[in-house]
Amino acid sequence: MTPRTEPHHPVFADDSERLVWEALVAGLGEHDVLLHGVRFTDAAKGEVEIDLLVLMPDHGAAVVEVKGGHVSYVGGRWLQAGASGAHRIDPARQGRNGVYALREYLESDPAWSRGAVRAAWLIALPYTDVTGAMGPEGRRDLLIGRSDLDRSAAMVVDRLRDPAITTRVPADGWVEAALARLLGSLDTAAEIAGRTAARLRHADQLTADQASLLRVVRQNPRIEVTGSAGTGKTWLAMEQARIWAEAGERVCFVTYGRAVVVMVQHALADQPSTSRPAFIGTFHQLGHGWGAQASDDDGPEFWERIAPQQMLAAAATLPDDRRYSAFVVDEAQDFADSWWPALLESASTDSFKLAVFRDDDQTVFGERRGRPELPLVPLVLDENLRNSRQIVDTFRPLIHTEVVALGGAGFPVEFVECRPDDVISRADDVVESLVQDRGWLPEHVALLTTKHRHPVHVERSVDKDEYWRDLWFTDDVFYSTVAGFKGLERPVIVLAVDGFHDGIDPSSVLYAGMSRARDLLIVVGPSALLESAAGMKAMRRLRRGTRSACGSAPG
Repeated sequence: MTPRTEPHHPVFADDSERLVWEALVAGLGEHDVLLHGVRFTDAAKGEVEIDLLVLMPDHGAAVVEVKGGHVSYVGGRWLQAGASGAHRIDPARQGRNGVYALREYLESDPAWSRGAVRAAWLIALPYTDVTGAMGPEGRRDLLIGRSDLDRSAAMVVDRLRDPAITTRVPADGWVEAALARLLGSLDTAAEIAGRTAARLRHADQLTADQASLLRVVRQNPRIEVTGSAGTGKTWLAMEQARIWAEAGERVCFVTYGRAVVVMVQHALADQPSTSRPAFIGTFHQLGHGWGAQASDDDGPEFWERIAPQQMLAAAATLPDDRRYSAFVVDEAQDFADSWWPALLESASTDSFKLAVFRDDDQTVFGERRGRPELPLVPLVLDENLRNSRQIVDTFRPLIHTEVVALGGAGFPVEFVECRPDDVISRADDVVESLVQDRGWLPEHVALLTTKHRHPVHVERSVDKDEYWRDLWFTDDVFYSTVAGFKGLERPVIVLAVDGFHDGIDPSSVLYAGMSRARDLLIVVGPSALLESAAGMKAMRRLRRGTRSACGSAPG
């Protein structure tokens, strides 16, 4: 009998990992578990990735660091030679860090009750003939060379039996507990209710704690807050607007999308009038109030060029009681350069306050990324508070900033392979399975498309005001495009990858869509399209450790 493997069909970075994987599968027992590409975030060591992890109920956990090419140890340094030349590596440090981080990750979980984890590390060099030790840390018994592959499983057992490892094997059931921590638990109805509620409480508390950041910069009237998805930018934007309103400022809260507008209006509805902005709306809605209204024949050109000119002229004639002393701009990466002069012309004083919140990795409207020509005090958010660890690790390759995942463990990310013309129907199947078979409530779920609107979206959005009110006041699945849903979240996102608009960075669209999921992310689409849009690394993470959401699909 072969061991349990996670995932069942891993996507390997190269043949070196595949060779070691196949050798271990051939030698391990039916009660053992072999995992590929285990990832988590460690507070001290940052993002940790373990190439191969072996869990043996009777012996412990073994971290196997795999290095392809020809590896040597010369002059006190590890060297790896390949087609592009030789470069320095440090597999011993990587293996050692993997063991320390794994133990810390498991043992720090409040639900972990099995005691200390007996663990060790080895280095696999499937293309290197190992004849002896390789440096003080590269003892021969730690090195699985080319000629050792057929006995690699036995070497793992010998390593874990080493008397120098004094930690005992954890209590019975430790492997299942470790897998639950590393992969996420099954989504039974009770598990869903408990875990989503607990994660939301945790995320809300972390987000509320960020109010202290605004106190740090309270003496600076003009700030720019940048951060990736889930770092609490919109919550901080609302809090800044509330603080300034209570201080007597006339606040204009403006953003690009109507979704965020409805959310902010909903969140602040119970606040007294002295704590609410004087205006909450989109830049377009602000323009309507000043007389810049597009006709049915007007397209994006109107709002990019003509409307800002009209608004600039209108703002210059605004009476004092319609001007603003403070501006809060959320999702500022979607603002065109031409919008800022018109917006700031409505200021009641040259010393107006300005808080800008942005995430340039979520630019899904081309090359806007407009910034006001004003000096702003920067504040960077690098802690993701809202998305589960599994979701953060999936979209991490798509962003350019470092982020620490603090939102806790959610459910395994899932990928459903399908043909391009089957994306919508397969996504519908996934939604049906989630609600009817898997215990999720309809209001937990949003189906987002990357290009075309879903037919239900088209039907429901005839009345746009009613459409956005449904997000908060109905108990049904919500349908939107990724661009329309920016700034919002739901426990479950089914991301239907049905193509991308020309002139838009596909990786930004995927990142924006994936990061809308708080607890469970299911991506539906053709792997070829996804890989071309997101790259091999992101695709490996998407496929790794996933399961089919509704059975197998044709490629």
